[in-house]
Amino acid sequence: MIPAMTTRTFRAKLNERAGDMLVLAPGGTAYELSFVAGDEVDAEAGERVTGYVEANALAIHPATAGGRFIEPIQGQPRIVAGRVVEVDRDGGRVLLESVVPMTLNVHSHADMAHCVERCESGEFVNCHVESGSTFVPSRDG
Repeated sequence: MIPAMTTRTFRAKLNERAGDMLVLAPGGTAYELSFVAGDEVDAEAGERVTGYVEANALAIHPATAGGRFIEPIQGQPRIVAGRVVEVDRDGGRVLLESVVPMTLNVHSHADMAHCVERCESGEFVNCHVESGSTFVPSRDG
């Protein structure tokens, strides 16, 4: 983790685990999102976990409509939409507030420019992410 970047944690129910694959159900939603465990998760199916998500952004686009969502509603995230709340230009990372907060690793200068513009104006973006987004458990709770 790059120290200059804030992460935001969330709580979810651990619905399933198979090896390092986790299925999480964020509270108050119908989502069942699949992630790779980014560290040891000390919980069994049915228990609550707290942590944050990291994903590699493939393409980021300014959003003209919509809101916060992740597609598909079940499985690994493919499309993520939300508001950019923090940008780490040097580290190439963006904190996106979506259904769950997500730290995006951004590889394109054009995509980073979209995020900087949207962050400064408080607007939304949507993006495609690589398979294999990770859930990193919090050691604080």
